[in-house]
Amino acid sequence: MDNSLISVRYAKALFSLSLENNNIETIYSDMQLLSEQCSGTPAFCQVLESPNITPAEKKRFFKSTFEKYICETSMNFLNVIVDNKREVLLPSITRNYIDFYKKKTGLKTATIYTAIELSDEYFSKILKLLEKELNAKIDLQVYVKSHLIGGFVLMVDGKMMDASIFNKLKEFKNKLLS
Repeated sequence: MDNSLISVRYAKALFSLSLENNNIETIYSDMQLLSEQCSGTPAFCQVLESPNITPAEKKRFFKSTFEKYICETSMNFLNVIVDNKREVLLPSITRNYIDFYKKKTGLKTATIYTAIELSDEYFSKILKLLEKELNAKIDLQVYVKSHLIGGFVLMVDGKMMDASIFNKLKEFKNKLLS
């Protein structure tokens, strides 16, 4: 069976369980944490993928690492995927769960790139403006890209708005050269 289909099935099962138990928010937070670990910690991925680490050792690793940070349902889910030898699919399972959650709740992800770090005040203003304009709850991701010089680049739903000084200079250069 295709691994992507298996990941979707595990994510769907967890999502259904979280709906039944009325804890989709908690599981969503847990899946975000696990997803961040999968994408940001190479050693974590090595533990998932290593055939030299026994299932019992992987369970102990998960328990010692996450027990204080994720709910019992998520902890049990990790044990199930280890028992079924599907732990290598955890990155895909977490992404699929997050997608199910966003679809169910109407949550949209927006990414903004700025030349400098945003203050909490500006972050809040931008978030409120986006939520009002898009009429949706927004998960706002902020990244600093100093090459933008000033301004920002905003991406929502596959659409991009580039209001950076870097882009304005590039457009100006292209006009001069043509």
